[in-house]
Amino acid sequence: MDARKRVKGPQVRLGVIGVGGMGAGHCSTMHKVPEVRLTAVCDISESTAKTIGKKYSVPCFTSHQELIRSKLCDAVLIATPHPVRPDIAIDAMNARLHVLSEKPLSERVLTADKMVKTAGRKGVALAVMFQRRMEPPFAKAIELVKSGAIGTVWRTTMISPEYRTQAYYDSGNWRATWSGEGGGVMMNQSPHVLDLFVQLGGMPSEVTGRCETRLHKIEVEDVAEAMLRYPGGGTGYFYCSTNELGPGQMIEIFGTHGKLCYRDKQLKYYRFSESVPEFTFNTKAVWSSPECKEEMLDIPATEWGHYSIIQNFCRHLLHGDRLVSPGEEGLQSLELANAVWLSAHLGKPVKLPLNRRAYEKFLAGKRAESTFVKAAAPDQRVTDPSHIAPPQ
Repeated sequence: MDARKRVKGPQVRLGVIGVGGMGAGHCSTMHKVPEVRLTAVCDISESTAKTIGKKYSVPCFTSHQELIRSKLCDAVLIATPHPVRPDIAIDAMNARLHVLSEKPLSERVLTADKMVKTAGRKGVALAVMFQRRMEPPFAKAIELVKSGAIGTVWRTTMISPEYRTQAYYDSGNWRATWSGEGGGVMMNQSPHVLDLFVQLGGMPSEVTGRCETRLHKIEVEDVAEAMLRYPGGGTGYFYCSTNELGPGQMIEIFGTHGKLCYRDKQLKYYRFSESVPEFTFNTKAVWSSPECKEEMLDIPATEWGHYSIIQNFCRHLLHGDRLVSPGEEGLQSLELANAVWLSAHLGKPVKLPLNRRAYEKFLAGKRAESTFVKAAAPDQRVTDPSHIAPPQ
């Protein structure tokens, strides 16, 4: 972003759009970030908007256009259901406001493309709330991969248990429906780990996917898995489900020079004494292999969370710091999720980059054919307690 387009002032004036759930948590979190000041909130529920506005003594709105026109904000944080994020973000960026979006950017990559293109055309920042990139083990893992320590990636594996109750799905009419979410576990619960998986292993060139609704009374997937092929010839596999309890979240990246193993918040790095291809053909020994030695990693126990992405976003606007999770990178895990569903639907592998038109046709068909009716239940717009910052 050009320095001339940075925000001028000691703080970024930030408005939050969608404060019935996650957005309310973000309003609470902002007290940890000295570079930001909450200046407005918006929600389609008038009572919710008034409650949060009163709590933080800021103006409230029921229309995002009204908030944009108020001139109270330099940037907005969008925490609405993801299918409506693109229109809100594009309206904001057209008004020269910077945008921090909850994950994922959208339910489909075509509209996420439009968000990224609008940000570039208007010269504003677009970032995604992928705070796990700053989780110390993953920050170290990304650093190792980018340094070339792993070499050429030959295999990737990801397992992601993301258990949810039926009550969770019943808490909102939009949840786990084709019209309201445009997908299930890959669209709501697993975007963070999918993002990390792509950051570490790279984007595949071909995807063979399978999706299933195994347990819950929902119309989208609660299980998704895929076989992957990479441009350099490597292979991969991932599995995510809202039926499986933790522990067990894991990512493995095996390359020509080393291996990364992440499991349940612990990261291990194994360095090979010689690259696998070189040793394979250079050694004269019949029974031998490169030495595989675990390297002790220095991983500082730093604090991280949603506030860390908000702070990075604001420091980018004020001082030009590099964005940790720019919008164009937010496209990647979304494109992978879309590819898994399209492959599952077609019953055959699909190539990446994904054919946007083919996915649009698939999603439109799913929405048009849907006859799913949710059981009557009160709408509960409740923030995950683990995402609410304690008062200081």
